[in-house]
Amino acid sequence: MSDAGDVRQAGDAGVAPTGGTSRGREALSGFAGESSWLSQNRALLIPYGLILLLLAAAAIRAPGFVSVPNLTQQLVLASYLGVIAGGQTLVILTGGIDLSIAWNLNLAAILLTQLSEQMPVFWATVAALGCAALVGLINGLGIAYLRIPSLVMTLGMNAVLAGVTLVYTNGSPQGEAPQFARDLAVSRIGGTIPWALLFWALFSAGLVFLLRRTVFGKRLYAIGNNPRASYLSGVPVRRVLVVTYTLCGLCAGLGGIMLTGYSQQSYLGMGDLYVLPAIAAVVIGGTSILGGSGGYTGTIAGAITVVLLQNVLQIVGIQPAGQQILYGVIILIMLFVYGRNARVQE
Repeated sequence: MSDAGDVRQAGDAGVAPTGGTSRGREALSGFAGESSWLSQNRALLIPYGLILLLLAAAAIRAPGFVSVPNLTQQLVLASYLGVIAGGQTLVILTGGIDLSIAWNLNLAAILLTQLSEQMPVFWATVAALGCAALVGLINGLGIAYLRIPSLVMTLGMNAVLAGVTLVYTNGSPQGEAPQFARDLAVSRIGGTIPWALLFWALFSAGLVFLLRRTVFGKRLYAIGNNPRASYLSGVPVRRVLVVTYTLCGLCAGLGGIMLTGYSQQSYLGMGDLYVLPAIAAVVIGGTSILGGSGGYTGTIAGAITVVLLQNVLQIVGIQPAGQQILYGVIILIMLFVYGRNARVQE
C-alpha cells in the first residue's frame, strides 16, 4: 500500500530526457526534485508563514512579546494544544472527526486528581489514560462496525461523558494535580528547558514516524483518500479506524493530564475551549478536513499559530467569544477550499 502522496502522484505522467549532457540531466533532475518537494510541502508554508506574520504583528503592538521567556511560554502553551490536536490529526486524516475530546480529557483530568488521593499516582495515571483510551475505543467500534457517522458518534459520546463526569463528581471535582503532572506541565530541566516541550518533541517524533514510516500510517492516508478502494485492496479498514480513535482518546487523556498540571487542579468544562482550537490547528497545518492528505508536521505549526493568534487577539482586545467565532470561520473556509479542490480533482 502506498502513501497518500504516492496515490495522488500515480497518475501524473513524467517526461524523461532522452538527450543532452549528463550535467543537463542532473540539473533537470535537481530542479524536478525541488519542484516535487515544494509541491508536497507547500501546505506547510501557510502555517509557518502565519507564525512569522503573527510574531511581527505582536512585536509592533507589544514589543516585549517577542522575548525568549515569553516565546518559550507560548511554546509551552502550544504543547498542550499540540498533544490534543495530535489525536485529532489521526482521525481527520481518515475523513472523520472527534468531538468527544472535550469531556474525554476532562474526565481523565478529574480521575487523575481524585484517584491520586486514594492510590499511588502511577495507577491513578494508568486509570485516567486507560479511561480516555477506552472512550476512544468505543467511538471507534461505533463508527467502524455500527457505521455511525463520526460526527454523531463522538458528539453523543461527549454528552454521555459530560453526564458521567457530573454524576461522578457531584458537580464539584476534588483534589489537586499530583506533583508529576505539575512538573510535566510547568517545570524546567535545569531551570532552562521546559519538560512540556521535551515531552512534545518526543510525542511529535513518535507521531510523525507513525504516519510516515509505518504500514499503519500509510493505511490511514489510503482510507482517507478512498475507504472503499482501501477495503477492496485488503486494508483492514475497520481495525485501523478502531485503533485510530483509540489513539485519539489516549491523546485527549494526555492533554488532560498536562492541563491539570498547568492549572494545578481539575475543573468541570476545562476541555470545552480546546475542541475548535484543536480542529483549527489541524486544518491550518494543511491537513485536509476531508481526509487523505496532510500530517502532524503541519499540525505542530498549526498549534503554535493558534496559540499566537489567541495572544494577538487578546492584545488587540478581542474577547474569547470573538476568538471562537474566528476559529469557526477558519474551519468553514478550509471546508470550502478542500471541498472545491476535491471537486476539481474529480
